[in-house]
Amino acid sequence: MVTVIGAANVDITASPIGRYVPCDSNPSRVEIAFGGVGRNIAHNLCLLGDEVRLFTVFGDDSIALSLRDDCRKVGMTIDPILEVAGARSNYFICVNDHNGEMQAGAADMELMSHLTPKMVAAHIESINASRAVVVDCNLTEDVLMYLVEHCTVPLYIDATSAAKAMKIRSLLGRKYNNPLIVKVNQAEAVALSGIRGNVDAVAQWFVGQGVTRIYITMGPRGVYCSDGEQSVSLPSETVKVVNATGAGDAFMAAVVHAELQCATMEESCALGIKAASKALQSPTAVNTEIIQLTLSNI
Repeated sequence: MVTVIGAANVDITASPIGRYVPCDSNPSRVEIAFGGVGRNIAHNLCLLGDEVRLFTVFGDDSIALSLRDDCRKVGMTIDPILEVAGARSNYFICVNDHNGEMQAGAADMELMSHLTPKMVAAHIESINASRAVVVDCNLTEDVLMYLVEHCTVPLYIDATSAAKAMKIRSLLGRKYNNPLIVKVNQAEAVALSGIRGNVDAVAQWFVGQGVTRIYITMGPRGVYCSDGEQSVSLPSETVKVVNATGAGDAFMAAVVHAELQCATMEESCALGIKAASKALQSPTAVNTEIIQLTLSNI
């Protein structure tokens, strides 16, 4: 069982029909789907064949029940069910350009403030019975700190965005009770380390702060991973990008899946790149074709 603790929300994605024109109304295709970094990672893990529990919080508006039911439909266990009376669901709105790259995003994640350390503490025994725990930085800094201090199984942290990644700062430089694996993109890596232009120096900075393994995704330039003793650098695949949202979530899920099968860093990176490439080719954040991926066919 993998426990994922993070956000589940409604994604609204607008992709222009034709060339994107800033500061204007663009004829577009609008997709509405269920997403959220935590939920997307959990969904991808289910598709890869893992048993997954999603630990999140739901509102009680008209969409919340459908969101919860969809999580179950794709194979997740929702335990515990945390519902906040009078609260609306999380929403993420994304406007892409004609290349599928995000030009603007707006995240309404106020609901996540209702997921408290006390709630997590009440279930820490079952959380630590998991093979691994995956969290996103939509969680509050207090919840992240609690998990770092009390989680005894491998803990994977997805930085989520450059702004939200700053919550990781207070977690670093500690003596951990468990392996701590962090996934960041270039912007998140720079925001945390303050180092630009030298990915190896960035990776060494994270390892120096106590991180067991650091995965740095670099868009078209590929992926870099290090544990301080060895490093791996792999190129991205060349694919037609339909929608970039969700590629990092797919990468993270594939890395967790691979590491739970005792894959090498290179194998984990390779499977992550394959998963991210699948996500890039989908109009929604999760591409169900990821179900085809295995370590044997990377």
